[in-house]
Amino acid sequence: MKFLNFSKNVRLTGYCLLVLTYTIFNYTQLASITKLGGFSNALRILVILILIFGMFFQKYRFKELLIFSVIFLFSIFVGYKSDSLDLPMTVAVIFCMRKIEFVKIVRVDFYTRLIITIIIFICAINNYIPSNNFFREGVMRYSFGFYHPNLFGAYMLILTLEFIYLGYIKSSKTARIWIILPVVFFIDKTANSRSAEISLLIYLVAYLIFKFDFFGRISKKTLTFISVIMIGLASIISIVSTYMYNPMNEMWVLINKLLSSRPALISSVVNNFYSIHLFGQRTPLLGDTEGTVVNGRNVSLFVDNSYMSIAIKFGSVALVLFVLWLIKNSLTFIRGKNRIIMFCWLLALLIWGLSENKLILIQFNILLFSYVEKNEGEITCKNI
Repeated sequence: MKFLNFSKNVRLTGYCLLVLTYTIFNYTQLASITKLGGFSNALRILVILILIFGMFFQKYRFKELLIFSVIFLFSIFVGYKSDSLDLPMTVAVIFCMRKIEFVKIVRVDFYTRLIITIIIFICAINNYIPSNNFFREGVMRYSFGFYHPNLFGAYMLILTLEFIYLGYIKSSKTARIWIILPVVFFIDKTANSRSAEISLLIYLVAYLIFKFDFFGRISKKTLTFISVIMIGLASIISIVSTYMYNPMNEMWVLINKLLSSRPALISSVVNNFYSIHLFGQRTPLLGDTEGTVVNGRNVSLFVDNSYMSIAIKFGSVALVLFVLWLIKNSLTFIRGKNRIIMFCWLLALLIWGLSENKLILIQFNILLFSYVEKNEGEITCKNI
């Protein structure tokens, strides 16, 4: 038992360092200006070494190791094809954190992310570190030290969802749900990150719907069916909007305007620059504000949609496997007593992924860990 606790503590420490590393050295404006990418790579290697060291004190079945080896080798292959460590890193961290309770991972993530976000926020408003502030449609957007206002919005979204979850598992009657309203108001008046705002509001609406007795007693099978449909629908909507976008159609023009020109940009990327391959491809500066040189001119290529970003960067096979992993996880945690709050969490992230490209990254989608949510003994959720 001591060895198991030691193993968990070591791996949780490694995960804490992972969140810290990515936040400071990849997602802040300071890191962008000072080019700290090399230091970030060294720390990411250190994180993996810590996680692997912790694994030596945890028992694994041969079948688990075999499956992981196959998946990890596939991620390495895709990583080579796409010239990105994102997929191998996510796969490695997911496996290394096996057999650690989901709530413990959430708790470590929440407090680590909260502390570092507060520090960055304070440093930014006191001009100790730079921010990326700019106008959009006459509204000033503040990044508070993060690389982009949407990144700050993403961190606020994650922190809010984790804060609600940690309160919910103590008491299913938690009042923490109402923190969404002031958080949305704050995001709207500062970062103006509409994807985070909409995701939080949809989370709130879904949760309130389940407070009605009729919906609160919804069966496990029904909720599972809805989850699977939502996951598949999110991918289908992304693909359809990319290939069927028509700038001459009034409906598409309206949708494109509502989604900040995302459908038009993604359609342009797929049709003119990077068609989808089976196992991904090198997409230099895809989604970077610096853009990439095409035919002697600089072009900004944005794919602010997680599903199409995975398909373009990592390939159609990776997208299918990612969707299947989301479905597998949903089938696991919907069996548990926390399934209502987990369902709302899943819904919020699926919506967020429609307009942001980071859903496959473990540091943004902690639900990729939720295979450890094992409360199958509880059939119903009585008090929401």
